[in-house]
Amino acid sequence: MADRTTACARDAVLIALLGSIVAALGTGRPSFWYDELATLSVAQRSRVDLDRVLGNVDIVHGLYYVAMRYWFAVFGASEFSARLPSVLAVGAAAGGVVVLGWKLADRRLGVLAGVVFLLLPRVTWAAVEARSYAPSAAAAVWLTVLLLVACESGRVRWWLAYAAVLALSVVLFLYTVALIPAHLITVALRGDLRRRGLAWLGAVVAGSAAASPLVLEAFAQAGQTTWIPPLDRNLPRIVWEYQWFVGAPWFAAAFTVLVVVGLVASVRRRMRAQRHGVLAVAVPWIVVPMAMLVAYSLVASPVYLDRYLTFTTPAVALIGAVSVAAVAVRPWVTVGVTGALVLLTVPSFVAQRSPWSDPSGMDFSTVNRDVAGRLAPGDCVLFGGAAWNPASQRLVQTARPDTFAGTRDLGLGRTAAAEGWLWDENLPFQAVAGQLPTCEVVWFFADAERTTEQRVYHTSNQWWTLPPHRFESTPEYAGLVHAGFRIDERRQFNVSQVVRFVR
Repeated sequence: MADRTTACARDAVLIALLGSIVAALGTGRPSFWYDELATLSVAQRSRVDLDRVLGNVDIVHGLYYVAMRYWFAVFGASEFSARLPSVLAVGAAAGGVVVLGWKLADRRLGVLAGVVFLLLPRVTWAAVEARSYAPSAAAAVWLTVLLLVACESGRVRWWLAYAAVLALSVVLFLYTVALIPAHLITVALRGDLRRRGLAWLGAVVAGSAAASPLVLEAFAQAGQTTWIPPLDRNLPRIVWEYQWFVGAPWFAAAFTVLVVVGLVASVRRRMRAQRHGVLAVAVPWIVVPMAMLVAYSLVASPVYLDRYLTFTTPAVALIGAVSVAAVAVRPWVTVGVTGALVLLTVPSFVAQRSPWSDPSGMDFSTVNRDVAGRLAPGDCVLFGGAAWNPASQRLVQTARPDTFAGTRDLGLGRTAAAEGWLWDENLPFQAVAGQLPTCEVVWFFADAERTTEQRVYHTSNQWWTLPPHRFESTPEYAGLVHAGFRIDERRQFNVSQVVRFVR
């Protein structure tokens, strides 16, 4: 038993390290986008200001913001450092998947499950997100490990640990509360309900009670999810492809075939014990959270987004590992099947680490890096609106505020920190035009030129249609020219442009 535990721990650590190294590749390259800049905006405030904003919005990310506040204080807020916690969380989740595979079957399944987990496009995507999606997957997998350990041992300490991690998981990412009914089904399917049902219920009550203040506050802030689009006829594709295989349709197709063939093979070879154990854990973990979000979105109000179900990816990996084990009866076949999955995930992995890979092709970091060192003390800056971004081009500054040190921000209204908002108020051009005579140089951050309508990806069930845009036709351009300025330099990026005006 001790040898088995040691071997399991060694495999888990090795896969976790491998996962963190692979996930870290190219992590600092993509530009920050809207959601990530919400993390930077909120997590770098004082505790008083942080508490103020969480009392208004985004309490569902409260624990993550608090943790990131201390992380940024030590490691800074570059693209790489902001995403490093997600990278480490992917490694921790991969190690947990290995442990689950060991507990449910054997070493082979554990290692296969860990590898498959690291190949899932949704997992490689979560690694380059400065959000709580990867940590939610890590919390979910270790919570499930604790469930199995507690059911096997029956000791109070393991149920206390389960209750504590359950509370932590819900506070970290609210939607993981859907694991409670999923785990109930697992306990029932594994035949533990009669022996451990009361202990499980007590742990759930304790964990839920600890997390209840956040849950109640989250319901009070439910109005902030009104931007989520309703489900439409694309739902089957969203669930099949985007939910776990975002940006990798060929991987999704191959994985689907693998699972079908694997389940058929396992039935023919009578691999019932292994199949039953894994399915009892993985299927409720996959189906219940998805069904809850979809049902609530259809009956009440939209709350479903594919990325919100990142915490179900470990269960998908377990299903994939069972399928590989059933199909690949010889070592060389295992290597071949795994190698094929690696090749199929490479295109999405590379695309996820391109400079403008995030929704709408947002280029905040790119623009910020371009003007760094070129902005001079005393220069005036103005941020225009953006058809693809409700917080305006001001988020270029949020990406790295030090870039704008010493400049004059003409359009800054009320600050987010003082008001408990996510974003600073950006005053309309008409309100600041009177200040232009005091400027010698004005940097204007605006939408990129568009000669025709342009569709940009926002979420799997939402694409934005951007109207044609020409800066010379805007009131801002006319106002600057009227104030005696001319364009000295203009640079176009993916969805943004920077225009430097001088007298």
